[in-house]
Amino acid sequence: MTADIWDVVIVGAGLSGLSAAHLLRKRHAKLKILILEGKDRVGGRTVSSEIPAAGGADRWDFGGQWVGSTQTHIMELIKDLGLEVYPQFNVGKKVLHVGGPTCKVRMYRTSIPTLSPLVLLDFSQLLWKIKRLCRTVCVQDLLRTPNAAELDSMTLHSYIEKNAWTQEMKEQIGVCSRSVFGVEPCQMSFLFFLMYAAAAGGLLALLESTPGCAQEFKIKGGTQQLSECLAQRVGWKNVRLGSAVMAIWQVEYSNISLGGLMRSDTEITAPSLGKQPVSSEGSLSSA
Repeated sequence: MTADIWDVVIVGAGLSGLSAAHLLRKRHAKLKILILEGKDRVGGRTVSSEIPAAGGADRWDFGGQWVGSTQTHIMELIKDLGLEVYPQFNVGKKVLHVGGPTCKVRMYRTSIPTLSPLVLLDFSQLLWKIKRLCRTVCVQDLLRTPNAAELDSMTLHSYIEKNAWTQEMKEQIGVCSRSVFGVEPCQMSFLFFLMYAAAAGGLLALLESTPGCAQEFKIKGGTQQLSECLAQRVGWKNVRLGSAVMAIWQVEYSNISLGGLMRSDTEITAPSLGKQPVSSEGSLSSA
């Protein structure tokens, strides 16, 4: 059976995969690029949906939804795609509910939730420790970070369990982990957490919506537009949805083959964090 030959096969139609395809196409317009995505949509951990509203319907983000002015790459992409941002509204009452359905819903107006003196002290000492560790991280080469192996051997959860004093502080860190990273604290390397915070300019810069912080802006029309616009530029005909990749074999002196029907000289994997393939269709196998 004759194989369809591609120059590049990209696994994952989220922001990483589509950005890679877009950059490759800009540098080499004649490249044959194929993007494989297991879901029935593009966008990965960004998804925007319309819900009924007073004026008809509003488009809401249910995944990643904020960008900041210090995130220069994504801001340049937004400009390149002709999209607009607007400031995250942060004036007035805020709502916090942690600890389960029986716990009290609290409201606050400050940049961080109202905490008891003990929890506030716990937060201060924990923030001080994390700041000190962030200053030791080599963002460009994590292996050059002092005690890199030890930090990578523990999770954010294990570090917080050892260093936080109060249960409420542990629960607050859990909320931060889910909202910023989309995973539980026990699913994330502590070294990765430190690198991410260090690259952002500190832990608070990841959590606040003030100028220069990670939650400074939202995108008009939702963040999934980024992937949809990129897919349009790359060409929807080159994006295959519902085509989950189960395994990849690299064979010496041989190209990569897709189910015996496709071949590629280069392969890029860009799957969503913590997501597993849902179908064996389109499995990569040796030619």
